Amino acid sequence: MTEIATLGNVVNPSEIVVVNKQRHFLAAFFLSFIWGVFGIDRFYLGKIWTGILKLLTFGGFGLWAIIDLSSIMSGNMRDKQGNEMLEAARYKKFASRTVTIFALVVSATIIIVVGLSIYAVMQFLQNGGIDNIQKLIPSGSQTTDVNQILNSLNQSL
Repeated sequence: MTEIATLGNVVNPSEIVVVNKQRHFLAAFFLSFIWGVFGIDRFYLGKIWTGILKLLTFGGFGLWAIIDLSSIMSGNMRDKQGNEMLEAARYKKFASRTVTIFALVVSATIIIVVGLSIYAVMQFLQNGGIDNIQKLIPSGSQTTDVNQILNSLNQSL
């Protein structure tokens, strides 16, 4: 929606400037992608009350944030006045690629961390597990001296 801004107190038709209030697609996309669970994208689009509700529910426990991000990426999201976002058609493919790359990186990171954790647990169990560590500490000892424990471990290896 357009608003009329004046350059002074007197409205003179030659001084009327039309201000475009359309929001940009990339701004809405990145705000939704990064801060969507806090409703920042809704605030940007002028939807204050749903932004507050989204903030209080942490993006509807994540579900609302995902739905809004999908709606923005498809170009179907409108601002409070019902305007389309600027350059939505131009940047839809960019948004899709960004989310895909992010999902692949997060998935690969999770797979690597889980794999390394499983490997570490398997090595720990193959080396005797917690029973082996308890045997290395002298019985009746209530010591928490890390150096003594490390020396005992080094001697056993």
